[in-house]
Amino acid sequence: MISNAQNENGIFSADVKLHLHIGDQRIELGQVGPGLAILRDAQAIDATEGEIETIVDEKVSRWKVRFTSPITGEAKQFTFEAV
Repeated sequence: MISNAQNENGIFSADVKLHLHIGDQRIELGQVGPGLAILRDAQAIDATEGEIETIVDEKVSRWKVRFTSPITGEAKQFTFEAV
């Protein structure tokens, strides 16, 4: 999570939270980019679809995705496409 703290240049950062939802499970993400995400902690995930959630300064966005690479637990990074 990035806090709403002021840095040395006097600029404020947004409060950002990233999650992957699979069924009733919520998994923290470390990073999300176009077609690519990184789990905060490596773990194996058997699902083929889920929802990525971004919360920026309390504004929630969610979108359904299909995984295009396996999430094996050996690597935190995976690819996806919007459904």
